[in-house]
Amino acid sequence: MRKIFITLGLGSLLFTTTLLAQEQFGTKIFNKCDDNKDGFLDKKEYLNMSTKRFNRMDKNKDTMVTFTELSTTFLAKMMPMVATSWFERNDTNKDTIVTFKEMEQVSDKKFSIMDNNNDTKLSGYEFLKSSYSLGIK
Repeated sequence: MRKIFITLGLGSLLFTTTLLAQEQFGTKIFNKCDDNKDGFLDKKEYLNMSTKRFNRMDKNKDTMVTFTELSTTFLAKMMPMVATSWFERNDTNKDTIVTFKEMEQVSDKKFSIMDNNNDTKLSGYEFLKSSYSLGIK
């Protein structure tokens, strides 16, 4: 019985530590993307973040990301499930290539979904909450 409680306690600690690390990582991303430092991300700032991420993945700079290109990124190496999820969400026509236009359209739609109060900007809370539920990292 004691082993069960110790195991559950360690599991809870690991889960809590993971959530805290995700929150800190999300907050760091939010603050880095908040170009005008007003405590909110407007659509331009959010799309700028998405564009920078896309450009890092587009290794040969042809405005398309293949899964092969994606697999060489830091994101894919550290969080392969998140990278795969990103690719599947953004490859809207399912041709195994994510174009810049596809990524832009998906990012625009995600922004609208994340903007819970429809004020055309994301608070830190909206960003963090939606990032977890939409799998945005």
